[in-house]
Amino acid sequence: MEAALQFGIGFIIAFSGVLIPGPLLVYVISGTMRRGAKVGTLAAVGHCLFEAAIISLILLGLGLILQPPISQTIIGSVGGVLLLIYGVMEISKVRNSKAFNLNVREMKHGSLLGGVIFSSILNPSVILWWSTIGVAMLLEAFLVAALIGAIFWSLGHFTADILFYSLISHLTWRGKHVVGSQLYRKIMAGCGGVLILFGIYFIVKYVVPLVV
Repeated sequence: MEAALQFGIGFIIAFSGVLIPGPLLVYVISGTMRRGAKVGTLAAVGHCLFEAAIISLILLGLGLILQPPISQTIIGSVGGVLLLIYGVMEISKVRNSKAFNLNVREMKHGSLLGGVIFSSILNPSVILWWSTIGVAMLLEAFLVAALIGAIFWSLGHFTADILFYSLISHLTWRGKHVVGSQLYRKIMAGCGGVLILFGIYFIVKYVVPLVV
């Protein structure tokens, strides 16, 4: 019973992360506009695979390595710089394209891989979330119901991630059919701009204190 309860707790706690707009959400929206409604589910699965690796490492003691400020500074700084580069590339791609094809492109493995990348080096907030909230909640589940409790908590967390990003992708894809080429270009450029803002945010938060 206690283990089953951890599933619900993991499900609810997951929304403390997914409901905060982040690079992964931007990736799902822009990817859906290009490749279809399955992007959200595939990206979420990639996201969960990366989180499963983090959970395994936390249980092996990685949480102690992630918690020191210097570790978080390195993660946040590298992620911020990479987000800036990626955001600029997105906007450049929009500006250099003379026309956009609004038809569905063939689905590739890129969405799954994108979910992994935007949960790691291009999204330091994921790792930082796990080094604080995630570590505390996962260990609490372990203390309450041992390993089975941690597993149920993780499954609840993954279920919330997949449902959320699948829903976002579905709604984005339905809305895509009522937008024109110009609006499509603006949305994609906007996604690139948001990634740049996230990059600036992480740099200001983690790099500036080192030089001030």
